[in-house]
Amino acid sequence: MAVPEHTAEPVSASASAPRLRYIDALRGIAALLVLWLHVANSYHALSPQTAAEAHWLNDFISQIDIGRIGVVVFFLISGFVIPFSIRPHGGAPVAGFVIRRFFRIYPAYWLSVPLAAFVFFWWPGLPFSGGEFLVNLTLLQDLFGVRHAEGVYWTLLVEIAFYALCIVLLLTRSLFSPRRIAALCAALAILHTFVMFMQWLGRPVMSITASFWLLNLSVMLWGTLYRLRASGEARDRLAGIALWTLSVFYIVVLPVAVTLAIQRMPNYAYPYAIAFVVFLIGTSVLRIETRLTDWLGRISYSVYLLHPIVFQPVLIWLMLQPVGSAWRTQHLSIYLAAILVLTLLAASLAFRFVEQPAIRLGHRLAARREGRVRTRPAAPVTAASPEPAAS
Repeated sequence: MAVPEHTAEPVSASASAPRLRYIDALRGIAALLVLWLHVANSYHALSPQTAAEAHWLNDFISQIDIGRIGVVVFFLISGFVIPFSIRPHGGAPVAGFVIRRFFRIYPAYWLSVPLAAFVFFWWPGLPFSGGEFLVNLTLLQDLFGVRHAEGVYWTLLVEIAFYALCIVLLLTRSLFSPRRIAALCAALAILHTFVMFMQWLGRPVMSITASFWLLNLSVMLWGTLYRLRASGEARDRLAGIALWTLSVFYIVVLPVAVTLAIQRMPNYAYPYAIAFVVFLIGTSVLRIETRLTDWLGRISYSVYLLHPIVFQPVLIWLMLQPVGSAWRTQHLSIYLAAILVLTLLAASLAFRFVEQPAIRLGHRLAARREGRVRTRPAAPVTAASPEPAAS
């Protein structure tokens, strides 16, 4: 019997589902793109010699903003993966999901916060109060108007917002509904477009930052819709039309509209378009599955968190060297390679001693919670209790 569209089941929600190796490859690529942009932007001005040789390694990649490309790929991956990590038919699906995501995000994040505060503020002698530090530990600093200890943290709050959205969609039986996901994805994209159009007219109705939240959540939902459609388990003609219409919007319509509006290219819409193309190629045309990319994908979160913490002390030390010294006049590729090696080493250690144990603990605690709810006995039916107690 066909499953009604509004109650479509998740593609893969079991603990034994195989790891998607090509998604790990995309994670690794995304993390390296972010590292490339940040290191190149920071190191190309070490000396006139370095700057003169940095056209392709800094100037060009800054114009197309490969760091944003990497971030948008991360958002697409989250949409493609996160909803399907929820186990809707087990015990306590929301509690299990929250526990697993908490232990996936926060332990490595907590490792990075004091390190970031030290290298970006306390070591250079810049103010960063204890209150700001404590708020950063919550990962809610944007909501309180508090500075980030490290610039890359803003994306993590977007991730948490998407987790909350997934829970709401699950509770409303919409998380695995292609039509509902498509409708919400389109609504957020249209609202972003409207807000930016009003901004262009000089009649702002919402902050630009808030409008990008709408766009980023829309991007994540597109990843969910794409996974539902590609799986073949939740086919729906209208949702399929919406999926490819939205694809054309992100890849073609949005960049063209923004270019016509502001008369400048590239602009913010181009990294989004390129990220969609990279994601589509990496999940359909060219699925990369190698041991190297498996490893890069596993440590990509630590690479993302730790690369600024690695490159900043090295940069400070280099800036203390004489301008014409060999330390400050190398080709930008030398600095990129050195920071990459140091970051991969730091990320490997963080994954081995922080991320991996935390992930295992999160899964154990979630399984225990889910198991308790699943095996809880029903209350006996009595005159005072005409219905079995809900589990």
